[in-house]
Amino acid sequence: MALKKDGTVVAWGAHGKYVDFGQADVPANLTDVVAISAGYAHSLALKKDGTVVAWGDNEYGQTDVPVNLRNVISISARGNHNLALKNDGTVVAWGRNDFGQCNVPRNLTDVKAISSGNGFSYVLKNDGTIVAWGVDHFGQIDIPTGIQ
Repeated sequence: MALKKDGTVVAWGAHGKYVDFGQADVPANLTDVVAISAGYAHSLALKKDGTVVAWGDNEYGQTDVPVNLRNVISISARGNHNLALKNDGTVVAWGRNDFGQCNVPRNLTDVKAISSGNGFSYVLKNDGTIVAWGVDHFGQIDIPTGIQ
C-alpha cells in the first residue's frame, strides 16, 4: 500500500497466483487518509477525522472496526489484530486474540505510541515506559531491564 499526498490510498499485490483476501481492494471513495497500516491479509486506514477504515480478510474480526471508535491518532496492524491509539492516550485493540494480544491492560493510559506484532502488542507511555502483552514464546514481551 501507499498513501498519496492527496489523502488517497493505492494498493497492489495478492492478485492472481497468490491467495487474495481483498487486502489490496481499497474501498471506493476512501479519501482524507493520514496513515495506513497492513496486517497479514487485511489493511487499515486512519482518516483525518479520527476514524478508521478496514478491509481484507476478516476471519478473526480484524476488519470489524469497533462501532464507536473515534478520535484515533495512530493505528497499527500486524498479523490478524489491530491497535488504535486515541487522542486521550488510551488504546483499543480488535481482531485475533489467541494469545491475549487484544487484551489491553486495565487502566492503561498516557500512551504516546503503539506497535502490534504477530500475536503481541507494545505501547510506549509518555513517561518512557514500555508495556507489552500477548504471546511470549521467544521473549517478545519481556522488556529488558534498563531499556525503560
